[in-house]
Amino acid sequence: MKRLCVAVLLCVACTSFAGLASPPSSSEHSQRADSMEGVYAGLGVGGARLIFDFGNLLGYTVEGRLGYSFNPVLQLYLSGSIDGELPPIGFRSELIAVFVQYHLYSEPSLGVVARAGIGVALSSSFSTGNNMGPGAAGGLGLEIGLSPGLFLTPELFYKYQSLSPTNGTSAATGEQIVGLQLSLSFY
Repeated sequence: MKRLCVAVLLCVACTSFAGLASPPSSSEHSQRADSMEGVYAGLGVGGARLIFDFGNLLGYTVEGRLGYSFNPVLQLYLSGSIDGELPPIGFRSELIAVFVQYHLYSEPSLGVVARAGIGVALSSSFSTGNNMGPGAAGGLGLEIGLSPGLFLTPELFYKYQSLSPTNGTSAATGEQIVGLQLSLSFY
């Protein structure tokens, strides 16, 4: 529970620096604003370290996003991610979460984004069976403009999931995932 509180506090602290974002003042900024309102979608892949109460694993992550961009600064979206160990034979977890994404800095071809989300985590493994519980995630990334409305985003992320067996036979276990993800985002 302490880890979940730390993750949430870290995400809140990141958004408190939102006053550093520069307000739009030129035609380039208004073009970015026009291209960043409406449907938001993204797809990301990356590497991760899966940290459990009983040990660590090297793994992968895949994430899909679909939502709405209210303006160049604020997006709200539903995310589905899959994290697993390499080679993909034993452990896999999913997180379905609602995210708020906020631009801490925004230029026509460059932006700094912070995001935080909460949702439901599911996992399966050969040793522990099926598990379910609450999950939270956050990230900090750099958006690099490829064309109007299309961005490449390298991002550092953190996820925490409290997983309990679905049959109630044992206590909950915590899973943390730390990694680097490369996403392609469309506004």
